Amino acid sequence: MSDVESARKRWLAERPTYDLLGCLVAKKLRAGVQRQGVWCETSSRAKEPHSLVKKILKGGHTYETLPDKAGARCVVRHLSEAGTVVSVACHLFDWRSVDRKLEELEQKDRLGYASIHMEVGLKQDDPDAAEQSVANCWAELQIRTLGQNLWSEMTHDSFYKNDETLAGLPPGSRRQVNLMAGLIEVADREFDRLNKEMPLNPPAELYKALERHYYKLTAQRPDVQLSLDVIALLVPLYGGLGLHEIKDLIENFFTDHESVLHSVYAEAEEWTASAFLYQPEILMIYERLDADQIATRRVWNTRFPEPELERIANACGISFD
Repeated sequence: MSDVESARKRWLAERPTYDLLGCLVAKKLRAGVQRQGVWCETSSRAKEPHSLVKKILKGGHTYETLPDKAGARCVVRHLSEAGTVVSVACHLFDWRSVDRKLEELEQKDRLGYASIHMEVGLKQDDPDAAEQSVANCWAELQIRTLGQNLWSEMTHDSFYKNDETLAGLPPGSRRQVNLMAGLIEVADREFDRLNKEMPLNPPAELYKALERHYYKLTAQRPDVQLSLDVIALLVPLYGGLGLHEIKDLIENFFTDHESVLHSVYAEAEEWTASAFLYQPEILMIYERLDADQIATRRVWNTRFPEPELERIANACGISFD
C-alpha cells in the first residue's frame, strides 16, 4: 500500500478525534479570552481528506509529521489584543512553538502574510484530554486580527500566497502585491493606535469602560451609536458624580454582580431577550435600576419603550410591580 493510501485510511479513522480537538481548543480559548474582556471570534476544523492528501503529495511531510491536521483560529480586532490571546493560550494549553509571522517579516524588511501560529494540545491534567481521547494530539492555532484575516482569506487561492510563487511574478506585479499587504498592515497599526490614543468625550470614555466588562459576558457585537445615546441619557442620573467616580461605581457593581450577569446571559433566549442585553450599556442600565428604579424608568421613557426596560429588569431579577 502506498504512503498516500495509508495516510488516507488512517485519516478517515482518526479525523473525528482531531475534529473534536479543534473544537475543544476553540471553545476553551474563546472562554479564556472572554474572561479578559476582549472580543474574539473562534472557529476550528480538521483537514478534509483531500486536503491532507494534497499536503502529503506536495512533499516535505509524512502523515506523522503533518503539523496542522486540526486547526483552530482566533480573530481579534486589534494588534495589541493578539498578545493577550497568546498569553491565554500558553496558560490553557500545552504548546511547543509560537511562530510570529509579523516579527519575521519585520526582521527581513518584508511585507506579506502576518499572524501568529502556535502548536497547542490539551494539558495532561485537562479532564477532556483523557475523556475525549485527544491526549498527545496537536492542533495548529492561528491568531489574527480582522485585517490579517482579510489578507489570508483573499490570498488563499491566489498565486501570490507565498514567497515562492511571489518570486516568480514580474517586478511590477510583485510591487502591487506588496502594496496591498502594506495597506493591510498600516490599517492594522493605525486602528490599534487610534484605539489607544484617540481622545474621547465622556460618553465614549464610559463606553470603552463598559465594553471591557461586556465582552466578558458575550461576543455579540454592539451598535456603538445606540450605546452612546443610552449613556448620554443615563449619565444625569448620577447627579454630581464625575466621570471617574461613575466608572469606579460601575466597576464595583460589576464585581459584585458578575455571577448574576453570567447567569442572565446563560439563560437568555435570543427571541425574547431585550436588544439591550447585547449592548455594553446593559451594565449601566442594571446598576441604575438597582439604585433608583423610579428615576431610571422616568428618564428611560423619554426616549425608549418601557417594555424593553422591563425585559432587562426581569432578566436581572428586578420587578416593576
